[in-house]
Amino acid sequence: MLEQEKFNGRVLIFPLLEIDFLKTSINLKEADVLVVTSVYALEKQKIELQNFEKPIFAVGQRCDGLLKKIGATNIFIYSNVKHLLSGFKNHFRNKRPLVVYLRGDEISYDLKADLLKHDFNCEEHVVYKQKRNIQKKDLGKILSGENLKGIALFSEKSVDSLINSAPRKNLDKTFFCFSKKIENRLRSVLNKNIKCKTIQEPLISNMVNMIVKEYSHY
Repeated sequence: MLEQEKFNGRVLIFPLLEIDFLKTSINLKEADVLVVTSVYALEKQKIELQNFEKPIFAVGQRCDGLLKKIGATNIFIYSNVKHLLSGFKNHFRNKRPLVVYLRGDEISYDLKADLLKHDFNCEEHVVYKQKRNIQKKDLGKILSGENLKGIALFSEKSVDSLINSAPRKNLDKTFFCFSKKIENRLRSVLNKNIKCKTIQEPLISNMVNMIVKEYSHY
């Protein structure tokens, strides 16, 4: 959704990534339930999922849209991982199904550890990697653009990557944060007085609306 919005070059969505799908061999027929927290993980397995009739627990509107597009009907969609976990535990309160969890190489929450802690049998598969494809000098040029006013960040790892890659003099921007943890991380490594705007509930649509509202007068 964010990449479809037009912010007239005023906001950098960081990091700039390429998605590299990995060669995997996953037997979904053995799964009692599938858990997915990224639309890219779904993209990797969408052909196999076309005839998948078992429950699919997923996060976000993009996962919801793709699952409906491929004809999946036994789906449970949540706004964030914590809500998914709560719904999952309630759904399988007296059962211990074999969970197949598909994810990327970078995660902000260890979902498998939580499932194992509650005695669920979880089989985890990394199906894609995120590649940062921008050089420091190129990032510096982007950040020094006269029209650029804000930077949107979606994880604490993105904060660390930005700090390590960008000249501090070019970080005098408004930061749009996907969570309070990201905001706190920014303030701890940059300056506690930096300008941050943080959404209350971690939804891509909320992030879009916040940025659009900020620059609607331009």
